[in-house]
Amino acid sequence: MSRYQELVNAVIEENKQTLLQVDEQQIEQLIAEIRQAKTIQLYAMGRMQLSVRGFAMRLKHMGFDSYVVYDTTTPYLGKGDLLIVHCAVTNVELNIIKLAKEAGARIVLLTAHPENEHGQYADLAVRVRGQIFGGDQEVASIQPMSTLLEQALFLFTDIVTMMLIEQCDIKMDAMKASHTNLEGLPHKFA
Repeated sequence: MSRYQELVNAVIEENKQTLLQVDEQQIEQLIAEIRQAKTIQLYAMGRMQLSVRGFAMRLKHMGFDSYVVYDTTTPYLGKGDLLIVHCAVTNVELNIIKLAKEAGARIVLLTAHPENEHGQYADLAVRVRGQIFGGDQEVASIQPMSTLLEQALFLFTDIVTMMLIEQCDIKMDAMKASHTNLEGLPHKFA
């Protein structure tokens, strides 16, 4: 087996271990929060924001009113709205969480550390144990820094998307119809 194949297997196994440890009751609570929210705003920094942007796009494709915090089109956040924060360990995230709470929004964290101060403000904290700091409560990773959590959150939100599609009986044609038409594809894809 080549070194590349060894690393592929290791990375997939780390993600599998991380994702299978997520509490399924928390996942159902997350889905309920999404379904009842007027608008959904998502926040993360750095590479974590890749999963936020991907999830916001899929939520929009499914017909949910979703935005990424600080984008120029992001509206007022208040009562009946939902803030979803990925990672939730920095002071920047803590400030956003506090402001959203003061505005009356519900708060959901997708984080390896719901026990921190951020978690005290959350209405729901979904523990996704991917490595951030290398502590005992995290799935250990051979990958640098918080790479495992970044990957796991992208996969996790894609899986939640599939669960929402099933539970809300969303049709693929409807999702495709809400996708941008400004890409200029040279031909139709299947």
